[in-house]
Amino acid sequence: MKLILRVSILSYMLLTFGVSMAQVVGGESVFNPEGIECVSEEDYALYHAAVAQNQAMLTQQGLRLYQNDISNFSEQQVSFAWPVQQADGFEYNSTWGISVYFDHDETTGGLQDWNCGTRTYDTSSGYNHQGVDIFLWPFSWKQVEESQTEIIAAAPGQIIFKNDGSFDRNCSFNNQQWNAIFIEHSDGSIAWYGHMKNGSVTSKNVGDTVAQGEYLGVVASSGNSTGPHLHFEVYDENNSLIDPYAGPCNDLNDTSWWADQKEYLNSGVNAALTHTNLPNFGTCPSIEETFESTQFDVGATIWFIGYYKDQVTGTSSLNQIFDPSGNLYSSWNTNFTDDFVASWWGQQRTITDQTGEWIYVVTYNGESHTHTFNVGQLSVEDQLFDEVRVFPNPTSGIVTIGAPVAFKQIVVRDALGRTVLEYLDLNSISIEMDFSSLTTGIYFVTVQGLDADTQTTVRVLKK
Repeated sequence: MKLILRVSILSYMLLTFGVSMAQVVGGESVFNPEGIECVSEEDYALYHAAVAQNQAMLTQQGLRLYQNDISNFSEQQVSFAWPVQQADGFEYNSTWGISVYFDHDETTGGLQDWNCGTRTYDTSSGYNHQGVDIFLWPFSWKQVEESQTEIIAAAPGQIIFKNDGSFDRNCSFNNQQWNAIFIEHSDGSIAWYGHMKNGSVTSKNVGDTVAQGEYLGVVASSGNSTGPHLHFEVYDENNSLIDPYAGPCNDLNDTSWWADQKEYLNSGVNAALTHTNLPNFGTCPSIEETFESTQFDVGATIWFIGYYKDQVTGTSSLNQIFDPSGNLYSSWNTNFTDDFVASWWGQQRTITDQTGEWIYVVTYNGESHTHTFNVGQLSVEDQLFDEVRVFPNPTSGIVTIGAPVAFKQIVVRDALGRTVLEYLDLNSISIEMDFSSLTTGIYFVTVQGLDADTQTTVRVLKK
């Protein structure tokens, strides 16, 4: 899933609020342009053998919930929930897009997805893509670093394969094992979740059960991968491939396996963000320089950028900026002249008006994302939101947290939302927290001011 940015600059004449001309900057993001196979022939043999071995072991131990005898399987087909979600503490409207579907045309060079389109790929070696790839957008490597997008169980079931510990920042074909979880369901079907982040895979083991929606891991780029994405692949009770999407060109299964099947094109807004400069997307696997900010001086020039998935030719997005009084300050349409799976488009504005909290809203295909930012000096109490600092971060032990105003309490939660540390009844501007006993991962530190309505959350990475 290698990321390629194609940048273009357009000039639009605007007649809104005294702005005579504005430059629209942005472009397309292309994922896996070379069509690198997610799973090699050798990998498939290895994984299917491991599944069979684990099923036999669980059966022998009397621990397998769903036996090989088809008569023991439930007649009720499982119904999948969407297998990714944004972790708590993050504020994008969406963190993902769909790059490719299952290829139903087995001829080399012939492409056909479930909707009779060509949104899939194969290779000259005979590989046909056998699942759906859900990629991270925007800032995929930053998302991986901060564990922003989680993989969750699409249906309840029993773990029958697990692998963790593999390198998770791959950018090319490498024939390495991926970090993954395979889950068998009550109807005998099996779902594969691949390319997870090293160290993020659930602590549960083969034989343990999971509930629908339960955390399984974090989206990354382990195994054969050119960028962060989830490869989701499904087999029925006969170990035959199925495509969970129902459509006119899917002859593997007649009905959808999704509880709520998404549209073929998931056009919408992933994020509306404010920046001090244009983002630097870098090269795989470097973490992007986003230049995101929510605090600006009066007179500062701000980049207002919308991030989209599945933009469609002939459509447009509406961008609006509202001042602290709620009045519309500026608005413009971004007109789309291409079909892009992922894209970003922005304009500059220099704000010399009111100080306080401003709002930037991007609307596309009936979906909106609202982003707040501050212009001018924050009040003393509100500085708690913008100036809480933790160091060192990442950390392997002691973390110092400080703020320009006194805070009352601090609560530290893990990626599953469980409270792991608490510091209550404080009246301090700085304390030390001991993370040494916590496991590796992302933690969310919520700081509450002396005013209970004033709080902020910062992320800390435990090495």
